[in-house]
Amino acid sequence: MARSAIERNGRGRPGGLAKRHDPLTGLVMTVPVFLVYHLGILLVDLRNGADLVTGVALALLDFSSLAYVAVTLAFAAGIVGAAAWLRGRSRIEPRELVPVLLESLVLAMLMAFTVGLAVERLFAAQVGPRPLGPLEKLVMACGAGFHEELLFRVVLFGGGVELLRRVGRSPLRALLVAGVVSSLLFSAAHYVGSLGDALRATSFVFRFLSGAFLAAVYRLRGFAVAVYTHTLYDLLVFFVL
Repeated sequence: MARSAIERNGRGRPGGLAKRHDPLTGLVMTVPVFLVYHLGILLVDLRNGADLVTGVALALLDFSSLAYVAVTLAFAAGIVGAAAWLRGRSRIEPRELVPVLLESLVLAMLMAFTVGLAVERLFAAQVGPRPLGPLEKLVMACGAGFHEELLFRVVLFGGGVELLRRVGRSPLRALLVAGVVSSLLFSAAHYVGSLGDALRATSFVFRFLSGAFLAAVYRLRGFAVAVYTHTLYDLLVFFVL
């Protein structure tokens, strides 16, 4: 019988956390975050800045909410179906989401009390959330978790590492350069557009350090853990801290 991804990655062994989660299983595990955001934006007047597809999709569908919901659900089903087909006989286990959530919650709390504390010590200030309603907070946390990790960690950081390695840079140098550049762009993106924040050293450094932390999470633990760490961190900031 084919083993699950976590079994292959070392569940039950002391070195299990040394390996990333299976990428296809990880992609499927982010579908709930994808759905909460993409269906939730129909109920709130906000969108994540890294979401490059919703506006185009709505325009192509002539701003029909029903058609948009149908396409969103079909896309989510397509992700699950494609991942299952690519996995072949090795099944995707839904219960693997539980350890990913627990791990991500620990990392989100670690991020809150390390990155946030570092910036507070440097600047004696902390970044606070905008006043949003509970539903808006949930939707925007999911949008940030999914789309910002997809754009800044998968495309810019992961893609940057591979590109730099292909042009002859050492693996370590590729990681450092891609990590710094993607984290700088991640921070800078929060100050662009009509909903962008006023540029302050405090918030810029905080977001740069957050980007670097999430890049490390993505590199070591994979896309799903990065998405849920980001989402849960935002929810902690919105509702707890």
